[in-house]
Amino acid sequence: MADVVEGLPIPPHLAGEFYAWLWWATEDRGGVFDLGEPVGRVDVWVDDRLAFRHPGENKVSAVMTGENPSTTLESRAALAGGKVLQELRIGIRRDEREFSVTLKGPPMHFAQAKLPQVVTEGGEEAMLDRMHLYDELSFVVAGLFRAYCRARTASDWETEHLSALRRWVVGSA
Repeated sequence: MADVVEGLPIPPHLAGEFYAWLWWATEDRGGVFDLGEPVGRVDVWVDDRLAFRHPGENKVSAVMTGENPSTTLESRAALAGGKVLQELRIGIRRDEREFSVTLKGPPMHFAQAKLPQVVTEGGEEAMLDRMHLYDELSFVVAGLFRAYCRARTASDWETEHLSALRRWVVGSA
């Protein structure tokens, strides 16, 4: 029986590109994404962890943590130097609910997901609530990935999106 890899079934090179695009898009859009129906409007920000790897390797070679690591020169220098994002911790606000999750590796699986606390008591009810919130988080991240895919497959990807992302990486955007 074949091994099952958790996460989205995407080509490995797209995960790092999606993470970089998401980082750029949070800054370019002021963190606001209108993902259309059925997801709607969400606020997204890069949280307290970025991990980079060398292209062609899976091992993390640099980790930026702490308050606002996405604003540091070291983080941009890692991208400008050709490193690829291996992990990206993001915060998401949808309606009144706030989530946090680390997107990890090319399979884009979730690590260290924090869900909002809605039900405070009750065994089965609390468990069902947590399951619903995890599904909601998955739903929103899939919506963000769809937005990236639409941009990535658009006819103006190279002339508009990719060139703006490259300018942003080197700091001349």
